[in-house]
Formats: sequence, structure tokens, C-alpha cells
Amino acid sequence: MSPRARCPAVRTDPRARFPAAIERIAAVPRWPITSVALAAFLLAMPLQASRLPVYHSLSVPKIAILAMFGLAIGWIVLDRLAAVRAPVVAMVTAVIALAGGIWLASNIATVRDLGVGEGATRTLAVAFVFGALVRGVVAGRRSMASLVALAAVASWLAYDIPHLPSNPLRDIHLYLGAGETALGGASPYLTAPLVSTADLEKLPFVYPPFTIPLFELLASIPRPIADAVWVGGSIAAVVAAFWLLGIRGRWLLVLLAWPAPAVGIAVGNVASYTFFLYVLGFRVGAALVLSSIFKIQSVIPVLWLVLERRWRELAAGVAIIAVLAIVSVPIVGLETWTAWPNGLFYFQETLAKFPVLRGVSLVSRQGATVALALTALVVGFALLARGRNGLARFGLASVVASPTLYFHGLTPLLAGSLFLGPELLWFFLGLGPWTVAWGIKSAWLAMGMVGLALLARRGDDLRLPNDLSPARADVHPAGQTGQVWPD
Repeated sequence: MSPRARCPAVRTDPRARFPAAIERIAAVPRWPITSVALAAFLLAMPLQASRLPVYHSLSVPKIAILAMFGLAIGWIVLDRLAAVRAPVVAMVTAVIALAGGIWLASNIATVRDLGVGEGATRTLAVAFVFGALVRGVVAGRRSMASLVALAAVASWLAYDIPHLPSNPLRDIHLYLGAGETALGGASPYLTAPLVSTADLEKLPFVYPPFTIPLFELLASIPRPIADAVWVGGSIAAVVAAFWLLGIRGRWLLVLLAWPAPAVGIAVGNVASYTFFLYVLGFRVGAALVLSSIFKIQSVIPVLWLVLERRWRELAAGVAIIAVLAIVSVPIVGLETWTAWPNGLFYFQETLAKFPVLRGVSLVSRQGATVALALTALVVGFALLARGRNGLARFGLASVVASPTLYFHGLTPLLAGSLFLGPELLWFFLGLGPWTVAWGIKSAWLAMGMVGLALLARRGDDLRLPNDLSPARADVHPAGQTGQVWPD
């Protein structure tokens, strides 16, 4: 008998190779070189921004470099304190003392003589604190994923530091102005298209008339108190949303610097509250209906209630809105209700005249036809899933469908990214406020990344990878709960 006859060829089913291939691909984010590449990409975006001064005498690239330096020092200092098993109270005290010293260093004559100004020391101080927070207080928890986290936070600070102080509480002041107008007996809605956008605090009020009594109430109290109530409520709403999504510990504070919630809080936009209502909707379905009060695109996640057959919660949400509408009529007047549709029409004409008001929405760059087609595609994609996966997909669809999209409108994307490993999650979080190349917005990359992640995730659940080491889990905001929308 020939050797070939004695040893027949073994044929391998090609389908048996897929699990091994998927396992190899899934291991790529855990490679150290991957973390280096992801961090380099995130840092490259602010470094290619304009060299013009935007904060004191600092340009965006200089802020990014200082931020990364401060983050690294903060991470190293806390790592050394953790290594010697210093008490947590001692660690916190040391971080606060060192950050305070760095903040005040510009007042020292020797430091001023070196050309280090107030903007540089403040940037270093803030970055130092965030670097310490990223490191954490547990000894031995070192991971290359921390490098991506530090780069993401550096990208945030390069945007937050120059931008958040400008136009503080712009949107809530717009809402309060609408309340004052209504208290004076006039309609807060547009009666003609805008002819200029020079004054951003005079942009139109477009929310339904039954929201006006809320702003009338806030407008009737002293402005500083109204501002404090609104901002305090915004911070509480965002932190509560983070908690409901499964984020725990120091990350509840760190993620407040992510430009998506940070911008919403800084300008006083209702997005902080609609984000909370969207996240709460997984537990309390009526909240999804209520979130659509302010943003038309927030109607899309309501379809999730239909797919889940949560009819009572859907009916409860609709009933609450109906009651609010009926009760508001004698308060704001029927003429205000009739003025609202006209105001929306004039606002659409204003958007057509000033496309910059659309922000980074797909409509502004790709046109209404392409944006509508993409929205239909993503909604169809969402209809194919159930449970947590389905609601995260509808959150993505609401962002894609936004007729006007600013950074605070990106918060629903968090639900569709939080189940990723820490390296890819922090890469996603570092995207958002920059232009990559050829006019491509990194916010669009963030949308695409979430879509691909949800497409690859089979089933209705959104659990974190089961191969997280303690060190990688420590640098993951949801590492303690292990699931998006935990039980």
C-alpha cells in the first residue's frame, strides 16, 4: 500500500477557521503597539489645529502638549504613591496640594521670568489632576490602555480649556429670555428668519409651548439662582446617566470632561437632561417619550418601546405629554401654540441661510437626501436588534438623524461604545471635536465606530469582554459592573 493511501489527506472545513480568525482579530487591541498607535492618532488631531492663540498666549497644539505632559506627571506621581501603599487620604491630599502649587506657580517671579504664563500653569494643574484620576489608587494596576486614556483626556482638554469658558450658559440664557418674553405677554418664537448669527445668545427658541412655563418659573427668580439650579441639575443628570449605564468610581468625575457632556453643561443646553431621559428609558420606558419633548430626533428611540411591546410605558409617556400640553394652554395662551409652527418654519429658513448653525450634522455636509438615506439605513439596522443592543442602536440613529448636531448631541453614542475593550473605548472617547483630514469630522468616525461595534455584537446583551485582566478592567469606566445598563 502506498504512503498516500495509508495517510489520507485531512480536509479542514473553512468555517472552522472563522472562530480562530475572530480570536486573532479580537486580540489586536490588546497588543501594546495598538495602544501606542491609537494614542498617537488621538494626539495628532489637536496637534494639527491652528497655531493661533486661543487661551491666554497658548494655541491648541501647545495646550495639547502641556496637557499630555501634565497628565503623564499626574499618572506617575499617583503610581508611585500607590506603589508605596500610601493611604488614600494622603494620596488625595498630595494631588490637591501639588495641583494647587502648579496652578499658583505663575505668580512666582522666577517662573514668570522663564516665560511660563498663567495659561500654561493652569493647563498643567488641571491635567495633573486628571492624570492622577486616570491612574487610580490601586497598586500594580498598570496597563497600556492607560496610554490611550491619557491621550483621549489630552484631546479633551485641548478642546475644553479654550472653548468652555466662551459663551458660558449661552443656551439656558436663551431659554430664560424666552421665559421673560412670555411673562411679558409676547411670543418667544420667530416671526421672520434671522438676518444675522453674530449674537449667539439671540438664537431662536424652538421648543414646544408646554415647556415655556418651566422657563417662566426659572426667569422669575434671580438669574444667579436660576443658573445654579440649571447647571446643578445638568451635572446631576449626566452623572446619573453615567451611573445607569454602569460607570462607577473615579470615572464618573473623569468623564465629565468628555466634550460631549462638558459642552452641554457649560452652555446650559437641555441635552444633559435628554441624555439622562434616554438612558433612563431602558428602565422607565416613558422617559424615552419625554426625551422627545426637546429634540425631534429623540423620537426615534421611542420605536424601541414598540419593538419591546412596552405598551403601557409608551402610553404613559404620551399621556404625560398630552396633559402638559392641555395644562399649558391657559398659561401660555392659544396664540403661542399657533405661533410655534410658524416659528419652526422660519427657523428652517434660517438654517438654510446659515448652514453653520447645523454644526457637524450629516445634513450640513452631505445634504438632506444623503442624510435621510443614512438615517433610514441606521433605523433599519436598529430594528434588527432587541434589548440593550437595540436601544443603543436607536441612540446611534438619533445622532445620525440630528438636523443640527453639536458635541453635546453625541452623548447617546456612549451606550453603543461602553461594552468595547478599554483601548477601543478610550479611542472612541477621544474622537469628537476635531477634523481628521479632507473635511472629515472625527465625530463622524465616532458614529461609524459605534455602528460597526454594534453590528459585530451578536445578541441583545452588551457585556464587556470576558478576557479583561484586573489592570485593563481598572482603566475601563464600566469595569466594575461589566455590562452596559447593568442589572
